[in-house]
Amino acid sequence: MYGEEAEDRYMARSRRRWIAILTVVIITIAISAYSVSVLSFGISFAESWEVIIKHLQGIEPSNYYERIRDTLIFEGTLPRVIGAAFIGCILGVSGAIMQYCVRNPLADPYTTGISSAALFGVTISLTLGIILLPLPDNSGLVFNAFVFSMIPCAMMIAISVKRKTTPTMLILIGIAMMYIFSAFTMVLKYNAEPEVLQQIIEWSIGSVSKVTWGAIPLLILSVVILLILTVTHSKKLDVMSAGDNMAISLGTNPKRTRLVCMVIVSACTSIAVSFSGSIGFVGLVVPHISRLLVGSRTNALIPCSAITGAFLLVAADTLARSFGAGLPVGAVTALIGSPVFLYFLFKIRTGGWGR
Repeated sequence: MYGEEAEDRYMARSRRRWIAILTVVIITIAISAYSVSVLSFGISFAESWEVIIKHLQGIEPSNYYERIRDTLIFEGTLPRVIGAAFIGCILGVSGAIMQYCVRNPLADPYTTGISSAALFGVTISLTLGIILLPLPDNSGLVFNAFVFSMIPCAMMIAISVKRKTTPTMLILIGIAMMYIFSAFTMVLKYNAEPEVLQQIIEWSIGSVSKVTWGAIPLLILSVVILLILTVTHSKKLDVMSAGDNMAISLGTNPKRTRLVCMVIVSACTSIAVSFSGSIGFVGLVVPHISRLLVGSRTNALIPCSAITGAFLLVAADTLARSFGAGLPVGAVTALIGSPVFLYFLFKIRTGGWGR
């Protein structure tokens, strides 16, 4: 009798978790559909989707006005919305995995210094003209950001191989790298021309306005890699949340698991920030919001973090475009994330973490 009651409670909790995830999925699809029509050009929701349907059916625009609408949607808002969803998904999942790995609720992908290193790669390109691989358009800039953002990851691997490291030490290595790259960037910014300085500041705030169709395959690849990592390591991450000693006693190697997860998360985050710049708070607050919705088990928390991250970034970008004047999405996520971050600091102090 007791076993049946326990099974019923477990099934009820499981249903609530998946209903919560399904609800977030529906809301994300709805706001993404609306976001496509948010343009300064002045086009209704119905008109924007009429343009998309005609384009997919291969119907050519019949006049100049229709060609303008087709270009604005298919070269502007549509890749931007899709890119924002995938970048939010990557940052949300990466934040959740990193918090599991280091057992620290304040950890996020930027704690490893990825963002600062990527910004330095962009800064040397804009101020000194150093391009590691000459590519058309802004691809060389993106390549610079990706290569430099992998340096903190390489440092963590090198130090972990040579000496014993703890989760706290990995975070401290990332923080040290963050300050080093930030210091170099500040020196270059101090002597930069005003126009170049404005470009650096825009990139450091974070924006999805420059995401094109060319970025989408790489972003999809990153999401797929993170999902594979989640499927193959979810049980190990659950065990590690009880502590390294417990993980070892249950047959899990926490050091190897942590290193594999950190490397993959860093690489996927590097791809995301290479196209969007430094969008803060998504990787930090999304796992906490998801934890409130579905609890702390990885099999529900990580899918929920993926969807919630996509929702948050698409919603923030839609809000930023609604204000007009080129407001970067990073400014909106910071405005939303800061009070949420303070709320969770209070929850942690009162023992709310992980429950």
